[in-house]
Parts: sequence; C-alpha cells; structure tokens
Amino acid sequence: MSKDMTGRIRAKRKGSVTIEFITILPLVFFMCLFVWQFFVAGMAVMETRTLVRDGVRLAAATNNVEETEKQSKKAFPNTGSYHLSDFEVKILEKDGQVQATAKTEVEYVFLPLPPFTYEYSAKAPLLR
Repeated sequence: MSKDMTGRIRAKRKGSVTIEFITILPLVFFMCLFVWQFFVAGMAVMETRTLVRDGVRLAAATNNVEETEKQSKKAFPNTGSYHLSDFEVKILEKDGQVQATAKTEVEYVFLPLPPFTYEYSAKAPLLR
C-alpha cells in the first residue's frame, strides 16, 4: 500500500474510537448494576443464614422460643435493600430438636419489580 492510500483509510476511521466508547459505556454501566444487585443478594443470604444459625443455637441452649425470636429479630440489620419478613422458631418435641426458619425479602436495586424471597431453615438438637 502506498502512503497516500494509508492516509485515506485513517481519514475514514476518524472518530471510530469515540463510537466504540459510546457503545461500550452502557454495557459497563449495566454490568456495574448487575454486580451491585448480586452483592446485595449475597449480603441478604449471608445475614439470613447467620440469623437462623445463631437463633437455633440460642433456642437449643435456652429452650425459650419467644425470647429467641425477639432477640433474633432485633439483631437482623435494617437496610433499604433487604428486610426480614418472617422468623419463626419451633421446638420439635418428638425429634428432640429446635427448628428455625427465616424469610428475607430482597428488593431489586434498580428495577421497580416486587422483591424476591429467600428462605432458609436449620435444625439443632435440643440441649436439656
């Protein structure tokens, strides 16, 4: 290729970097939103599992269901992105176990959709 022809090709490609940047920018923005939503959901799952685990241990040790529910509900963090919708502790007499179940509603961070629910349950042997 001659020098003259190379100059014409470069002249036709002028501004292509700007076009590529403008088309990639929304993709990067939506990827950031997706990562943020994934992070919020992960935090909700971790908090719910910790609440159930600690609640079932406390109920197994104290045999006091009402106090365990009250303390556990108070310990759950109050955020704008997720909240505890239900927490229940039961003593299963026939099995000699304690069962705790929690439901957490996780809001969609950037979409006006109804929240999705995460439910977790755990059992522990009753200490007498």
